[in-house]
Order: sequence, then C-alpha cells, then structure tokens
Amino acid sequence: MRTFLLLCLVALFPTVLMAQKITGAIKGTIYDSINDYALQSASISVYKQSDSSIVEFQLSNTSGEFDIKNLPPKVPLYMIVSHTGYRPVIKNLLLDSLNLSTDFKKLFLFQKAENEMDEVVVKAVQPIRMNGDTLEINPDAFKLDSNAVVEDMLMRVPGLTVWGDGTITMNGRKLEKVYVDGKPFFGGAAQTATQNLPKNAIEKIQLYQEKDLSKVQQSEEKTDSLYAMNIKLKADKKKGMFGKIGAGYGTDDRYTGDGVMQFYNKRTQAGIAAGINNINKEEGTGENAFLENTFKSNFRVFFGGRGGGADGITRRTYANAKIQHSFSESDNSQFYNRMSADYGYLNTLKNVLTNTTNIQNITQNNSSYKLSNIGESRGMNNNTSNNVKFMYENRKQFGNFVNLTANYTNQFTTSENESTTNVFKNDSTAISTALNRNRSTTVNDNLNMFGFIRSNDAGQLQDPRKNFMLFFNGGYNNSSSNSNTVSRFLSYIDTIPSDLIDRKYNTLNRNYNASLTLNYDGFKSLIFGIYNFFNIDVSLANDISISRSEMDSRVSDLDTLNNLYQQNELLTNNNILTNFSYKPGLSFRKSINKSVWEKYNYWFSMGVELKYQFLNQKNESSFLFRNIDRNFTAFTPNLNMNFSYTKNNAYRMNSYLWANIQQTPASIDQLYPLVDSTNRYNIIAGNPNLKASTNTYGNWNFDINRSKMNTKSNYGASIGLNYNNTANAVSDNLVYDSSGRSIRYLINVAHQRAVSGNFSTRFSTNLTKLSSLNFSYRLNLSTNERPGFINSVSSTSTNNSISNNLSATYSLIDKFNITIGETIATNRSVQQSANRISSVIRNYTTTGNINYFITKELTLNTSLNYQNNIAANGNSVKVNIWNANAIYRFMQQKAELKLSAFDLLRQNKNITNFVRENSATTTITNGLQQYFMVTFSYYPRKFGGRSGAPPPPPGAIMIVR
Repeated sequence: MRTFLLLCLVALFPTVLMAQKITGAIKGTIYDSINDYALQSASISVYKQSDSSIVEFQLSNTSGEFDIKNLPPKVPLYMIVSHTGYRPVIKNLLLDSLNLSTDFKKLFLFQKAENEMDEVVVKAVQPIRMNGDTLEINPDAFKLDSNAVVEDMLMRVPGLTVWGDGTITMNGRKLEKVYVDGKPFFGGAAQTATQNLPKNAIEKIQLYQEKDLSKVQQSEEKTDSLYAMNIKLKADKKKGMFGKIGAGYGTDDRYTGDGVMQFYNKRTQAGIAAGINNINKEEGTGENAFLENTFKSNFRVFFGGRGGGADGITRRTYANAKIQHSFSESDNSQFYNRMSADYGYLNTLKNVLTNTTNIQNITQNNSSYKLSNIGESRGMNNNTSNNVKFMYENRKQFGNFVNLTANYTNQFTTSENESTTNVFKNDSTAISTALNRNRSTTVNDNLNMFGFIRSNDAGQLQDPRKNFMLFFNGGYNNSSSNSNTVSRFLSYIDTIPSDLIDRKYNTLNRNYNASLTLNYDGFKSLIFGIYNFFNIDVSLANDISISRSEMDSRVSDLDTLNNLYQQNELLTNNNILTNFSYKPGLSFRKSINKSVWEKYNYWFSMGVELKYQFLNQKNESSFLFRNIDRNFTAFTPNLNMNFSYTKNNAYRMNSYLWANIQQTPASIDQLYPLVDSTNRYNIIAGNPNLKASTNTYGNWNFDINRSKMNTKSNYGASIGLNYNNTANAVSDNLVYDSSGRSIRYLINVAHQRAVSGNFSTRFSTNLTKLSSLNFSYRLNLSTNERPGFINSVSSTSTNNSISNNLSATYSLIDKFNITIGETIATNRSVQQSANRISSVIRNYTTTGNINYFITKELTLNTSLNYQNNIAANGNSVKVNIWNANAIYRFMQQKAELKLSAFDLLRQNKNITNFVRENSATTTITNGLQQYFMVTFSYYPRKFGGRSGAPPPPPGAIMIVR
C-alpha cells in the first residue's frame, strides 16, 4: 500500500512541474479620478483579442490594487477595468519574453454623468463584479462544455474552493446556505443545486452575508450572520426537470436499481425517488435518496463505492417523495411564506456475523489476572419504516416569524439473534460458556411537533417591548414488543454447572412529553423605559416541561415440568414515571463593537443566564419499593461569550465560549432496578441512596481564516475544547465471581472528568488556472477519568484517545485528480489500583483514490484502502480493499455505462476496537466481498423552453472600441 501511494506521488510531481510554464503578469491600482482615492472591488478582466474569451480576472482589494498573473505571452490581449457608476477603461496588451510584466501604476476611472449611457456594442462579459455588498458571478463569461453544471464553473472562480466533501468556501469562509432564486432547493443541500443545474440555465450567482435565523438570541451583530450563495436562474429557465433511472447486475447475484425525478417551477418543487439494492449502498434515507443520484458532469469525487464497507450484508428497498411550495414568488431568502412535506419508506434486511474479543484486567487479593470473553453471534434483522414530515415557515418584514414542524414515524421490526460466549482466565483456563437465542417483534409509532414564534425585526426596532420568542415542543410515542429469549449458562468451576432459562417478554410503552419556553427580550424596556442600563440587555426566560412514561411489562418463564409458560413475578410489572420541571430565569448581555473603515472591525459580546430549576419526579409501580416522589431544586446558570475580529483584506477570527451547570437525579432503574437473569455477564445492582449528580460543562471554539482578495491560496484553522466535570457521579463497584460474571453495584464517587479537543486546518492553492492542490488535517484527542472499585479495591480508570487524519488532493480540472489520506488512531486505557494495568489499541488507515478523465465521455477510477488494526492483545489484522470503476457517458452525456469491481483482493471485513475502563474490545463483522457489476443509467434533463433572442447577459460591458 505504501509503495502504491509513493508511485502516485512520483506520478504527480512531473504533472505539477509541467504546469509551471512561463507566464506574464500585470498589476496596478484603481483610483477615482476626481477624489483621488482607491476604488475597492473594481472588476479587472483580461480577454483574448481574437475571440473575446476570458483569460483571467480579479477584483481590486481594499487598497484598489490588482495583480493578475498566469497571462499567456505573445498573445494579443485587452484589459477592461470597470466599477459601478464609472466609465470602463480599456487597455491593449501584448506580453513577450522581453516584457513579461506590466505595471500600470495608477489607473483613474471617471464617474458617469447622471443618466449617461454608453453606446451599445457588446464586446465582453464581466466574470465577477460587486453589486453593493453582493459579489456576483456571471456564468456566461466561462466557456465550458454544454453539459457543464454549476460546480464545474465554481471550480474556476478565484478564491472559491469546492472541497471533496461538498463544502464550498469563498476566501476561506464556508458557504453555509445555498439558495436557488432565494429559496432552498430540494431541501437546501448544496450538491443538489451545484451538481444538477446546468451552467447555461444560470443568470448569475450571488454571494452575500445574511442574518442567521437559527440563533435563539437574535442580534444584528456580525457573529450572528452567515455566508450564503444564491443561484439566480434565467427568466426562461425557472422551470425544469432532472433525474436518473438506473439498474445494474453483477456476480454473486448482486443487483441495484434506482430512479429519481425532480421537478421545479417558480413556486413549487417536487421529487420522487425509489430503489432497491443488495450491495450495502446506504441511499434511501432522507436527502441521501437524492444526493447519491446527482448528475455530476465531472467525477471529481467518486460516489460509486459508498456503503460497500458497511457491517453485514444488507438488502435495502426505499421510496421517497417530497414537495415544497412557496405561497409567494419573492426571491428574498430572508422573507418567505412556504411549506414543505416529505414521505419516506424504507425496508432493510440485514444479515450480520460478528466475532468479538473482550479482555478485562481484574485486580483481586493484591493480585491481577485477565479474563478473555470470546464471542460469536449471528443476527437477521428486518426493519420497515414509514416517515412523514411537514414544515411550515412564514417570515415577513412586518409580521411575526412563525415555524411549525411535525414528524411522524412508524416502524415494524423483526429480529433473530444467536450468540455464544466463552470465557477464559489468563487465556488458558476455560471457566464458563453462555449460549443465547432471541427472537423479537417490535412496533413503534412516534409523533413529534416543534415550533416557534418570534417577533419581527421591524417591530423590535420600533418598539423593543415587543421583542419575544416562544418555543413549543410536544410528542407521543407508543411501542409494543414481543420477544423470546433462551439462555443456557455452563460453568466449569461452580458446583452447579448448568442453568437454562426460556423466557418470554410482552412489553407496552407509552411516552408523552410537552415543553414551552418563553424568552421575553423586551423586559429591559418594560422595566427601565428609555434608560439604557449601561447598555446591558436584559431578558426574562421561562422554561416549563412535563413528561410521562407508562410501561406495562409481562414476563413469563417456561416450566419444564409441564411445558407451560408461568408468569415471572419478579419481572412482571407496571410502571409510570412523571417528570415536571420549571426553570425561571433572567439573562444579561452586553456587546461592544468598533470598526475603522477599510482597516478592521471587531465585536465582543458576553451573556449570563441565571436560572433556577424546580424538578418533581414521581414513579408509580406495581412494586411498592419502586414508588417514589422526589423534589429537586438547583441553580443552573450558563455563560456565553462571542468575539469576532476582521482585518480588511487579511484575515477573519471568531471565538465562542459557552458553559453551564446542570443537575441530574438518579433514575429509577439506578435506584431500584429489576434484574433480568438472562443477562449473564453484566448484572446491575441498584442503590437507593444514590445522590443527584451535578454536571459542569464548558465549550470553547476558535477559528481563523484568510480573507484576502486576489490571492491564489486560502487557508483556515479551528480549535475546539470541551470540559465536563460531574460531581457525585454514578460509578461502579464491579464484583466478579469465579465464572467471569460481574455484578455492578452502583455508587457515588466524588467526580468524573472528561476533556476533549480538536484541531483542524485546511489549505488550498491554485497552481495554475486549471490545477489546484488541497490539504486538510484534523486532530482529535480526549481523556476521561472514571474512579470506581473492582472487587472492593479502589480503581481509577483513565482512557486516552488520539486520532490524526491527513488528506491531500491534487486536481487538474477535466483531466485528472488524486487524493491520498492517512489516519492514525490510538486508544489507551490505564487502570490504577493495587497494580497498574495498561491496554492499548491502534488503528492505521491509508487511502488513495484516482480519477482519470481519458475523454469527456470516459472516466477511470481506482481506490485502495489499507487498514492495520492492532488489538489490546497485540494481534494485528491487516486488510486491503481495492475497488475500480470505468464510467462511459454517451447520448450527450445523458446515458451512462459503468463497470464496477469491488474488493478485488477479497479482504473486506469490518473491524472496530474500543477501550473503556478495565476492558478492551475488538469486533470483526462480516461485510460485502468481491463482486463485479455492470450498471446502466439514464439522466433525463430539461430546463425551460425555447425563446427568442436573449437580452445581453448581466455584467456585460457596453462599450465602443
């Protein structure tokens, strides 16, 4: 595998070196001719004189400067400099080996007179321009294949990066929202729009900053904003349809079939999707049913093998339908009146074979020994679900913001599982065996409703006393299950070596919940009037919630004497748990901001919320010892701080800190559990004296991104830290018997602590106009400390994990791309008691993926995944998964023939390693292995209709040369 990646890198470097050919450059500074000040965001475009095709383009920075490179020598060119409200400037260029660089020094633009119009002769189209505070990209300036989609064009815009996971960034800043004509497009996923809509259907693409309406605390400050992209369709392309119909068959009776059709017009969007496959493809759930079947004219990221490595072997059948209707034709993404509805059907039949090795290090009588649990299991699970979702949103400038969401899910599940577990002491002495067989049927119905009403922005400005937000949530769940468990336990040490249990369960659960939250942000104005109270905002908050859980459980055991099932009086019970919580509170917030024109701006905000919780918990049970009625009170404050700093044409920083305190009482099953004897190796013994736990949580995030115009490189980095301390935490006193069984006696310990952090960075650079290099790195680390006891001996378990993930991608647009990655993960558990015992597991994963576009019609793909998993016992499992694909498109790329080869080396398996407290677990699950498949797909596409001669495109330069 390492050799393979080295060869890839060796092949890559000549390509990069060849790309570094001799090019020319021009630079200068744009000024206002009258006031003699620099003009920011002037558009500078360079064209070939022969055909007016675009060569390069830029926007001037905050100092009016531009620096355009990669210009071809010995080619007649001309440059157009334009800015809203000014007459354009035209310069002819001819760069040669003696004069590869031209400095125009100062270029003055003259303001247009009132009502002045140019003589209308269309000579060129501006690729990008600033229209107020909105950056506009003009698709007509990009000469691409007739089948090109939006994503193909975005990859050619300087400063804009389309990453492998579908994320889009502009000058290092992530585009959080993607709209089409100001509306979410089929759910709002960026790929649905960028990989389906053709470039020639787009009038312009707008990039701008908008208010983040997902924030609970609404504010006009910049940290409450996000970067958005709006794709504006041409007037004759505001209706259309696109989709995919495909089917494939392969060796070992592998098959796949899918169909997707999506329709839209000015107000309505509708889509249907259906499919079936037995190759572990995970499409069919929500957005995946549509995202996995986008048109994608360029296989920059290959989706064909996704899902192939999932656990077990799964047959999946699905059907989805969705509709979104806008009651207004407004294309303003901030003001709307619309509804959407979704329906999904999914059936999965999953066959899983699992081998599990669990190693426990145990201290007893000042000595230690090792227990090894070796398990094998086989399971068949059949799950059918129906899901319906409805959402209504209404936001007007002079009306309250209303949102209502309802979701209903029905599930029917049948499962059969068989397992065998053998326990060994110090790897040599067999001490027990457990055999289990379970069959179950479960029916579940769940309904949830959520919504909020928020006062409108205009009303808040006119009368702050009207500023409020009301949240409401309610739900109902009903589930019933019937199961039969047969459990046989064999002990090779105890005096009673054999034990057999044949038990039936019939359980009915009903759950109800409702909550209401009112935040009244006009409290300050109501109390203090016009007095600004040191510019501190004061809000009144009230949270009320109630939940009720009803359970009716009937358990019976087989009486082997008369072969009849008799009711088990120790487990058969009725139980009703009711929780009522009320949290009143006040919140205080103060903001500070400052800006210096064309230099920098910053904003700092600090908020404190003081809440007090009143909680009543009542449990009613047919077992008298489980009847409790408890009241808790707790002070539950939280703190949050925001900081934002932007240095013009340099970088942008954001930081966020949040902390809170919560109290969690022990549950009824921790206080008075009902012990089921079929759970052979992990029995829980309750403790009625458990105290409520107090959790202190803190989270800090910081990110920095380059924010510079006219640069070929962008980078960004982020850091996150999480801290969690639980006082009076519930922990275990594990007591093991001679057969390897454990009883967990629950106890309170002084504290449990967990700290985690992450660091990520991204870097992208354009080597040439058509080639780019992207790097990404992510580090995750965590540590947690869990005090407890093992066999009544104090034992503190410390778990540490660290994961490094590095990925690099080189792309030569429309020709070639390669991605290589490396992941190194280590988990270590240290058990500190009378003896110090350490367990370590390590996972290494190396990946490589290559796409080579032989022609516009033919693409070759190959990927290799190398895994090396080293378990706690030192055993190493190595796996190489090699896949390959060939894709040929014809009939104007609407038809596709694909040849796929999965797991060419027949090594696919699923391996997971897990360390917790005094145990380390390795699980190996069966997976899909080698098959070859032929797939045919057809992509029906139609956007708009025929029309007369179109008007000049937006951004066209109207000049006489």
